[in-house]
Amino acid sequence: MVAGDMQGFPKRNEIIAYVVAVLPFVISFTSITTVNGRVTSYADFADVILGGILLVIALRNSIFIREGEPKYKIIRIVLMIVLILLALFHIAGGLGFLVSLPPPLGFGA
Repeated sequence: MVAGDMQGFPKRNEIIAYVVAVLPFVISFTSITTVNGRVTSYADFADVILGGILLVIALRNSIFIREGEPKYKIIRIVLMIVLILLALFHIAGGLGFLVSLPPPLGFGA
């Protein structure tokens, strides 16, 4: 990357990460199996795929922390941590690990 490419905030890749972070809240491709009203199997493929993409994008954007303008370093670190946690939340939710949590995080037991 050229030094001029590291100027400014947010970068195009950072904006893409923010959009991908919101998409799993809007898009859903779920597979739910219930027995006697209890959820026994849950998968949301959009959450898993978009969460994985978000994780990759957030980690690749770490170059802006190292080589970007120093005045934006702290905010980029905070946003990267938030994006990584959100990606892990989407992946865990999509794989069904959060099903037994009370609403709004899960579907209840």
